[in-house]
Amino acid sequence: MVAIVFSRAIGPVPIQCVIREQPLTELEITEIPVEFGAAITDHAYPLPKRVTLDIADNGGAATFNALVRFQESRVPFTLVTGLSVFRNMLIKRIEPERDKDFSTTFRATVDLQEIIIVETARAADEGQEGGKPGGAKSTRAATPTKGRAGDAATADRASGPAQRGDAPAKSVEPARSQSILSRIAG
Repeated sequence: MVAIVFSRAIGPVPIQCVIREQPLTELEITEIPVEFGAAITDHAYPLPKRVTLDIADNGGAATFNALVRFQESRVPFTLVTGLSVFRNMLIKRIEPERDKDFSTTFRATVDLQEIIIVETARAADEGQEGGKPGGAKSTRAATPTKGRAGDAATADRASGPAQRGDAPAKSVEPARSQSILSRIAG
């Protein structure tokens, strides 16, 4: 049996022997069907990296329980293998093997997967830090007014009722108290 030389630990759990290391990197290529079933490709993005390790340790139940506790903690870690350094990994699956050949030794297949961590931002609400709309620290636009308008056309749109497109608003005369027949006849 030949072992691959690298950091012999999965997170904080030391492992005596790595029998097999199998990393997997994939790229998702999107396809969109167009005209009579032809598919076009317009985008591609990397999927999370995965690593499968076949491990052995004479710690038996202690090693298995340590791996399970670390898996349940859901703490991302860095895995150093013979081929690469994998960051932000979690233990996805632990599959121990117990039979007559491995009754005194702990042997398992451990599947690890990269997690994608992103940072998000949130705009401040009006009542919070950030000031009034349109102010120096504002994250929202101010309501349009004639005073803030740069020209006459903008001033007309800013102060009047909501309009559709750039067409000027037309005034509508108020309805008179007339019957429908007298309005038609004139």
